[in-house]
Amino acid sequence: MRNSKGFTLIELIMSIIILGFVSLIMIPFVTSIGHGPDPAIRQRAISLGQALLDEIIAKKWDENSPTGGGPICTTESPDQTARPSLIDNCVTVATPVATLGSDAETRIDFDDVDDYDGLTASDNFIDQSGAGFSLPGYSRAARVTYIASDSNPVTAASPAAAAVTTDTKRIVVTVVSPRQETMKFVALACNY
Repeated sequence: MRNSKGFTLIELIMSIIILGFVSLIMIPFVTSIGHGPDPAIRQRAISLGQALLDEIIAKKWDENSPTGGGPICTTESPDQTARPSLIDNCVTVATPVATLGSDAETRIDFDDVDDYDGLTASDNFIDQSGAGFSLPGYSRAARVTYIASDSNPVTAASPAAAAVTTDTKRIVVTVVSPRQETMKFVALACNY
């Protein structure tokens, strides 16, 4: 019996315990490798959203805004009879709610904030200079709405629902990553 080869019961149990400990260490390591690109995917999504938001904010507040800036009339503007000094500075009217969006312009010609309302793109994108680039699996959309200047929280529910112009436009850029993570970038543009 001494010459028989094989494993004893204790050796088998010790092997199972050692393999159990090794698997406890390896499972999180293998899982982290599978999620390794998450930071890179998120960073691309953030860059995609921030780039569009920066581009929008750099534009004039409204199509009718004077060159160099200055207020234009909205339903929220101060009463002109009470403040006659504003009459000369506020002679044009803001774009009506119903006509927010591109003024039959191409992306390169967008010149004011609300031109971006309704802009959407997936996989293939165009920057403000007209150069194209590809990011498969990503999508982004822009929405521009009027909100009350004293709105708290900053939501588009009122007065946009009443179809009135105000002195503040809310810009929301939504980016969806290939992992279906949705990121929203929100900014306000004011009539000044």
